Amino acid sequence: MNYLLVHYPVATEILRSLIEISILATGIYFIWKLFRGTRGARVLAGFGFLLAALSFASLVLPVINELLQASSTFLLLALVIIFQPELRRIFAELGSRPLLGAHRQQTEVIEVVINALEQLQLAGHGALIAFEREITYEPARETGTILDAKVSDDLLATIFFPKTPLHDGGTIIVHDRIAVAAAIFPLTQAEGLQRALGLRHRAALGLSDETDAVVVVLSEETGIISLAYNGELRRPLTTDELRSQLIAILLQNKDDEKSLAEQLAS
Repeated sequence: MNYLLVHYPVATEILRSLIEISILATGIYFIWKLFRGTRGARVLAGFGFLLAALSFASLVLPVINELLQASSTFLLLALVIIFQPELRRIFAELGSRPLLGAHRQQTEVIEVVINALEQLQLAGHGALIAFEREITYEPARETGTILDAKVSDDLLATIFFPKTPLHDGGTIIVHDRIAVAAAIFPLTQAEGLQRALGLRHRAALGLSDETDAVVVVLSEETGIISLAYNGELRRPLTTDELRSQLIAILLQNKDDEKSLAEQLAS
């Protein structure tokens, strides 16, 4: 390293700059990934744009540079205050995420959802339930009601009871919690769908088109269970068939997901 510093100062400076840029880019990417899908994501983007503009201006305006250096501590404190809800959610999720037994937790959630569907079937009610995975559909948070409640069959049955304010729309499950209820999903633009498919089925297909979510639909009119995944709809399903397909998608690896997606398409 000393040899490089002495004999190749320019090359060493370029290498150091590339390493610094890579570290900063990686840090920014992971910060954005943590905040993606939260209400503070837009605020973070706006703050980043403003900070970048001020940093650029400080290159030619010494007063701006001095102000930025003097207010750096204040800016950090302001970020903590502004993003307090998001930071609390992120740290709580990191602290509660199981290192072992994640599959067991997901299996329990699947069983709870199936129990709720059986209750709703007997009562003649419909349902629209999405299992969120890697891609977050942010408009659902804006149009729905934030719950952040532990998944239970009684709560799901209550949400989709026709006389409750939350029954009209979709419910989103993240890990083992009901994140949002009464959310509006995008309607699919696919042509040639059966006329018997209502708005719930079209919304389920629309969400599966735009995200990697797995969406379960219970028809209020017929009691038929459907599953939308990767832009494809599989119906009718028994509760046992639904259980096996949810396990195959939510608990298995990418190769198994691809195989199941091909089965659904066929």
